[in-house]
Amino acid sequence: MSRFLSALAPVLAACATPASASCVSGPSGQFILKGEVAEDSQSGLIWKRCAVGMSWSADKQDCAGEPAWLDQEAAHKAASEAGAGWRVPTGAELDTLLLDTCDGPKIDTAAFPAISRSDFGEGAKFWTSSEALPGMFYFFEFMNGYADMHSAGYGLQVLLVRSN
Repeated sequence: MSRFLSALAPVLAACATPASASCVSGPSGQFILKGEVAEDSQSGLIWKRCAVGMSWSADKQDCAGEPAWLDQEAAHKAASEAGAGWRVPTGAELDTLLLDTCDGPKIDTAAFPAISRSDFGEGAKFWTSSEALPGMFYFFEFMNGYADMHSAGYGLQVLLVRSN
């Protein structure tokens, strides 16, 4: 937990910092795209490219359907139902997806093409498995690029991850 808080501090500081001249303007090149998954060439983590509830369309090279809104319990159940090794990411893992983009989503939209469709007026909020306080878990918001926490019973979206 303390490693995650250490990792979260720069993210929160960056979110409070005015926009700088050095920001990502296109795909980061961080991911090797393999159909429905994106392999992070830096961390070795493998990510589902679509939020839980959506499915990968090979024909369109995009996510189809609507993202599911899940509480923590349902998020972990969905991860176990996705197959061996899939899990709700930790805060430190989800933090590796956050980009300092000039405009638009704060995530590589080539790797995660449906993030903007996960914004229903309050941003694209995705759970982590990292507990902030008893019953409260961190989430990341990928339209504006910040982290916060919410109660475990609240419904948010989920990107699944597994180790290589």
